[in-house]
Amino acid sequence: MDQIAGELGISKKTIYQYFSGKEALVKETVDYIFDQIQTQIDQICMMKLNPYEELLKIKDIIKENLKRSDTSPHYQLKKYYPEIAASLEKKKFDSIMECLEHNLNKGIKQGYYKKDLNKEFVKRMYFGTTLNLANPELFPPELFNKNETMDMFLNMFLNGISTKKGRKKLKAIVES
Repeated sequence: MDQIAGELGISKKTIYQYFSGKEALVKETVDYIFDQIQTQIDQICMMKLNPYEELLKIKDIIKENLKRSDTSPHYQLKKYYPEIAASLEKKKFDSIMECLEHNLNKGIKQGYYKKDLNKEFVKRMYFGTTLNLANPELFPPELFNKNETMDMFLNMFLNGISTKKGRKKLKAIVES
């Protein structure tokens, strides 16, 4: 709190007028960042893009946000504020599940995705794999560029759930 007050040029007492303590400040900050990213994703979903363009634009948002942060704050959050970290993980999970449900339904309806997909499995596989892409033990940074790894995964994922028509559309989008 001393450091924050110093950076802002205010007293700790002023900070405590707005936040009951460090944990409240951390929670508000985490919620604010999550809401900012969620708003960007929601705006993409409202654009009425085809399902591939939608996921590719969302991937770009995620890549941009990963570029601006390192993994240290996430680990510190889990260590010092496990309840806030757990709440954030639940919000991320729920958000991604909802977004993917919408995207899969759209893709199936438009004939781009296979009709017989087990959507619950596909959503959870996507979520779990994207989390593991950030794991430096599985994907050491000296061997795997974060952006290239994310691109390779999304390409493999989309090709796996796509119909022939869908793969043709995806190829056209990626090559343009």
